[in-house]
Amino acid sequence: MPNPTRRIIALALLAAAIIAALVALDLASIAAQSDDEQAGRIVARRLDDGRTEFGWQPAGGERVLPRARYFPTNAQVGRWLNSSPVEVDGAEIGRINARLRSDGRIEFAFTPTDGERIAPPARYFPANARANRWLRSTEITISAAPATGFVAISAGDWHACAIRAESGEIACWGDNYAGQLDAPPGSFSAISAGDDYTCAIRAGSGAIECWGIEIYPAPPDDPPDDPYIPVSGDLACLVRESGAIGCWGGLGGGGATDAPAGSFTAVAGGYRHTCAIRAGSGEIACWGSNSRPGEAQYNEDTGEWTQPDEIYAGQLDAPPGRFIAVAAAAYYSCAIRDTGAIECWGWNEYGATDPPAP
Repeated sequence: MPNPTRRIIALALLAAAIIAALVALDLASIAAQSDDEQAGRIVARRLDDGRTEFGWQPAGGERVLPRARYFPTNAQVGRWLNSSPVEVDGAEIGRINARLRSDGRIEFAFTPTDGERIAPPARYFPANARANRWLRSTEITISAAPATGFVAISAGDWHACAIRAESGEIACWGDNYAGQLDAPPGSFSAISAGDDYTCAIRAGSGAIECWGIEIYPAPPDDPPDDPYIPVSGDLACLVRESGAIGCWGGLGGGGATDAPAGSFTAVAGGYRHTCAIRAGSGEIACWGSNSRPGEAQYNEDTGEWTQPDEIYAGQLDAPPGRFIAVAAAAYYSCAIRDTGAIECWGWNEYGATDPPAP
């Protein structure tokens, strides 16, 4: 009769060999994946308060939770909502999309930074899902954002700065009367330009460095009490978790706080105008004043100054196409295309609408 102990040992060795082969095959598939691609799954769980939390699970990596990641309990049926950017290894790869179906399920998809929305085959979160249990979609492969051109931009009154994608270095252009263009060397992850100064966050350390005149804007006195992604500027504007925009404050008026309806992924407040990026299409919408003050005239006979009518400046005339970042300043605006190139429009005093090449 066969020895049962030997049979058990043989079966154990066979099982171990099969597991090792499967692991090796999985690792080989990950290694064979192109450097400009990301494989992963959308993950979601129901919270005790009824909201649904969602994130991204890279293949072979840790779960990534974007800042805006909660699907509300009162969401409108059929309307796509978007997460804030999903970042893997410091690079933005896209946004998670979610919408409520008429049967109570939540449908998930993923829109890469440089591509169209992808819907995995298994993408529906059940209406009766158990609380605090993570569920996963089927795996999808997306293209990572190209490491060329620029990835972030901000504009002051007469100058603008942007972060180069490959090196993280800062390039600034426009007026430099206060040294606001004299960016320090090194790699940075975020940037914000004020009237006469610029600040940025160093990559890795998270330290903040500023240059130019040391004047800092005061925080808003009465921000909304619901979760939001804050954005600084001459106006206080925000993108709510739903994708809607809220603005308040501002010294210039001109309708800059009258945000249009719709879902947006980014917003930038200027002096008397505001621009934002529409979710899904990546197109830019601007509102507020599209002009600038005329030059004051001195009357030698009366000894008085007179202010002529305003002059067209074009700061609302955004070009068509898909963009990933936007900045609004005094009488001009700038944005980064999905190709990494910068485009600016509006009044070009001091060369503010002449950005550097990628």
